[in-house]
Amino acid sequence: MTTDLSQLELWFVTGSQNLYGEEALAKIWEHSVEVTRGLSQSPDMPIKIVPKPVMTSADTIAKLCADAARDESCIGIVAWMHTFSPAQMWIRGLSALHKPFLHLHTQFNRDLP
Repeated sequence: MTTDLSQLELWFVTGSQNLYGEEALAKIWEHSVEVTRGLSQSPDMPIKIVPKPVMTSADTIAKLCADAARDESCIGIVAWMHTFSPAQMWIRGLSALHKPFLHLHTQFNRDLP
């Protein structure tokens, strides 16, 4: 059986906190989309990379992970902590994910995009 990789998705999600305010979160979203675009443009990337909204709470993270777990086209999540984001917010969601998870450790415009 051959899998059409172009039908698969890798979800790119950025973690932050509400305490930075709406203006900062909008800029974080712009950075997230730019990183997603950079990764997607690689000729070595056979699957679609989908930017997901900036996650700022345990509830939104848990919902995203549950959605990813149910979505048959989603093969995993790449998470990038744009700003300080407490790991505790991710525990419940990641416990339910059961798909590959990659956590990027870098700063925007340093090694990404």
